[in-house]
Amino acid sequence: MSGLELLRFCVGGASLLYASYADVKTREISDVVWALMATCGVAFLAFDFSYGILQPSQVLKSVLVAAALAFLLLLLNFGGADAKALLAISVLFPSFPAFTASVPPLGVFVLSVLTNALVLSLSTPLSLFFYNAFKGNFSPLMFLGYKVRVSELQAKKHIKLMHELRSCNGRSEGTAGKYELRYVWGGIEPSDEILKLLKQSGLLEVWVTPQMPFLVYLTIGFFIAATYGDIVFNLLRSIY
Repeated sequence: MSGLELLRFCVGGASLLYASYADVKTREISDVVWALMATCGVAFLAFDFSYGILQPSQVLKSVLVAAALAFLLLLLNFGGADAKALLAISVLFPSFPAFTASVPPLGVFVLSVLTNALVLSLSTPLSLFFYNAFKGNFSPLMFLGYKVRVSELQAKKHIKLMHELRSCNGRSEGTAGKYELRYVWGGIEPSDEILKLLKQSGLLEVWVTPQMPFLVYLTIGFFIAATYGDIVFNLLRSIY
């Protein structure tokens, strides 16, 4: 059975790695990836059920938890790929593999994948803070982004401007006069029109925020959950 679980792990890991690569490069992921994961998961489940290895109740619990988590991610404006990934993982891995170092009491693998991903996502603000501190760019925004020269903005990919540029008379258009920056929650896309306005403003640098796909964190969280287990559960267990 360790060989079958290893095959499960390889299918899930390879699919998520490919999806993460596609998400970073093109921001588009074919639904074939998730269909393949789910189809393989159903095939594995058929084998499990035929030999009495896994109970249907465990599969139902895994899928229901994944569905609830996927719905929550959609409500919070996460990408659809993140929700589909959770559903596919729940079918492929309804329970933890035997080689996981420690399993939390609930025993729902996909839940630990998500909690691991959320913990890992905290590394981005910390990394940005230390990067900005090293550069001497101290600001309340140093946890959310970094400074980029206006002349280099056009070559940057997968970033958003953290401020909207406005003229002092309240208009966002114009070719002359003084300009002010207004912080925008979530950032704005640096369109050609905005880039042109920035060059006209005379600003040398602006704050931008990187758009790291959450799927990358889910992928890393998958590998950690399969081998180490649940980061939060293991941390609490070590404390108490």
